[in-house]
Amino acid sequence: MKEFARAMIVPFFMVLFPAVWFVNRNLTTEQLPPTVEPSAGLILLGLAGSVVGSAAVAAPLAFLGQNRSVPSEDLPYRQRIFQPDTDALVVFFAFIVLCTVWALVVFVGIGPAVLGNVLTVVMILPGLPLLVLAPLAIHWAVATTVGLAACALWLSVLSVGTVELTRKRSGNSTTNSSGH
Repeated sequence: MKEFARAMIVPFFMVLFPAVWFVNRNLTTEQLPPTVEPSAGLILLGLAGSVVGSAAVAAPLAFLGQNRSVPSEDLPYRQRIFQPDTDALVVFFAFIVLCTVWALVVFVGIGPAVLGNVLTVVMILPGLPLLVLAPLAIHWAVATTVGLAACALWLSVLSVGTVELTRKRSGNSTTNSSGH
C-alpha cells in the first residue's frame, strides 16, 4: 500500500492543480460560466470536489503505473519522477507548501503584499512550465490546464533531481574526505 500511495502523489497533484484553478476561475467570479454568486461554502465544496476528483483519477493511474518489483529508492530516475522515494517526497511537499503559501498570499490576500512579491519571484522556477505556456494560456484554457499539470510534474522532476544531486555531492564529499 505504501508504494501505491507513493505512486499516487504526482498524478494526484497533476489533476489537483488544474482543478483548483478551475474552482478559483469559475467560482470566485460572476463573470465566467457557470454564473453563480461566489460564496465561501461553494468554494469549499468546489475545493473538496477537486481533492476527491483528483484522488479518483490518481488511484487508477497509480495502480497501472507503479512498479511493484523494486522499492522506489531503486527505481531508475525517470520512474522515480512518478514514484518518488521518501527524500524526494520531502522536497516535493516543500514545493507544494511553497505553492500553497504563494497562492494564499497572492490570491486570498493573507499576509503582506511584499511577501506576495517575494514569493512570486521565488515561484518562477516551480512555475516554469506555466510561464512557457503563458502566451497560449492567455487565450486558451487548455494551455493553462496543461501548464498547471506540467507544473506538478515539474515539481517532481525538481524534487527527484535535487535529491539525486544531493546524494551525489554527499557521496563525493565522503569519498574525498576519506582520502580515496
